[in-house]
Amino acid sequence: MTELIWVNGKVSKLSEAAANYEDRGHQFADGVYEVVRVYKGRSGGGVPFTLTEHLERLERSAEGIKISLPWRVDEVADEVRKVVDQSGMTDGMIYMQLSRGVSPRNHIYPKNIRASLYFFTRELPPVPAIGTAEGAKLVTVEDERWKRCWVKAIALLPNVLAKNAAADQGADEAVFTENGTVTECSASNLFTVGRGVVITAPVGQKVLPGITRQVLLDIAGEQGIPVIERNPTEYDCRCGEELFITSTTRELSWVSHWNGVQVHDRPGEITMRLHRAYQERVRREVGAMSTTLV
Repeated sequence: MTELIWVNGKVSKLSEAAANYEDRGHQFADGVYEVVRVYKGRSGGGVPFTLTEHLERLERSAEGIKISLPWRVDEVADEVRKVVDQSGMTDGMIYMQLSRGVSPRNHIYPKNIRASLYFFTRELPPVPAIGTAEGAKLVTVEDERWKRCWVKAIALLPNVLAKNAAADQGADEAVFTENGTVTECSASNLFTVGRGVVITAPVGQKVLPGITRQVLLDIAGEQGIPVIERNPTEYDCRCGEELFITSTTRELSWVSHWNGVQVHDRPGEITMRLHRAYQERVRREVGAMSTTLV
């Protein structure tokens, strides 16, 4: 495939793209973003999964920091599908970023500034067969982020530092904690299972409304799996029956270690059940080929 980038309506190779360094996204992290998973469809081409949901969240995030999306959601969706087809990508992702726009550097932005949007294609390896991947290793980090985490902002420095702190300890993800309770991870939502009930923190000041999270909650409802939205404690997570994390690119990952201590040696029954149902939802909605998802 060819990595392509779409910038305000113009398409080029990603390797040949040029940036405007007075874009407020570069200078102030003044913008929002989305990541959309692309799966191989029945026709053999790439099909974006939950594209509309991601674009609607982009629009909500933009409204949260007073940026107006210069195109309608359906117009952007059409452009994304065209670029995916043009790139030849089958399994991969779309990274999308909306900034307030370009203007001379000043904390005060012009009132008539026009927002700038770009997105690019990137291949990803297929998700490992359910139950075959190693469990994720988590470490806790004190949550020092701002109180608008429901906005998917590009100002991700606390998340970057947390994830690198986790990597330095041989872990895969950092878990944000506040006063003994768990909010979310640096790049994923977190779920624990206790007495057959799935527990996850509610969307709000410190929790992003993850698209995979919402799909999973819908599936749990369909399958009769009870869910409670409340902030679990560290004890709930370490001593629960199951523990897993979710994101657009990883789907569901079971958790084996917490702060260096093994908490599970295999994915749990509910985790496996939900992941199978999630992949079935993908097959149904994108017309995925049977060899794409395992």
